[in-house]
Parts: sequence; structure tokens; C-alpha cells
Amino acid sequence: MPRPGRLRESRLKKIDSAMGKYIRVCSVDEVPPGKAKMVRVEGRPIAIFNLNGDFYATDDNCPHEGGPLSEGFIEGENVTCPWHGATFHIVNGKTLEPPAGEKMGPPVDQGVACYPVRIAGEELEIEIS
Repeated sequence: MPRPGRLRESRLKKIDSAMGKYIRVCSVDEVPPGKAKMVRVEGRPIAIFNLNGDFYATDDNCPHEGGPLSEGFIEGENVTCPWHGATFHIVNGKTLEPPAGEKMGPPVDQGVACYPVRIAGEELEIEIS
């Protein structure tokens, strides 16, 4: 999984373009603190999270049955799938809790993919390999 995170504009010049390409997904104002937004990047649904001004991106589909994580319950750095209750760490994508009433196992135990996020002016961009 790519390492997620937020890069400030002052560090943008240090990005190696060989790592992947950054794609504009939305403006900073479209994702208020404590909220998430689903965007599509190359046909893929991606959840963008704003955790107190730090932005993170994960796959939007829960690996259990495809629930929209962007519509999930955000608490601290965690998001809970609104369909069956699996919980994931937004920053690193790791699974914290399996779906309600189930044991931890594939595919949920593999977590969700994370994507680096950077701010360019007032826009959010994510890196796609």
C-alpha cells in the first residue's frame, strides 16, 4: 500500500515524479474538517478525509461488501463502514475491527489502500501509481 499523508506546498518541489502521477480531485473547501468526500479517479472511487486540516485518501469501498467509507462514521483517525461496521484506520488503512458479528479474516483483514495527498494552492491532489 502506498504511504498516505499530506504534503505542504513548500515540499512539493521535492516530489519525485517517477513515484506516480498526482491528479486533482477537489478543492480543500469541499471536504470540511471531520468529514469525507467520495471522488472518482480513473474510474476508482476514492474517499478523501479531512482530519483537522490534514487530508488522507483511501479506497472508498469497504473490502467486506463494498460499503462507502466516505459515508461512514468518523471518530478520531478511524472510519466505520456504514453497512456492516468494519472499522479502519484512515491514516494507514489497517483494519481495526471486523464487520459486526464476524471474526477477523480475508478480505477485511487486509485493510484498505491509501494514497498520498498533497495540497496545491486550494486544490487537493492524490498520487496514483
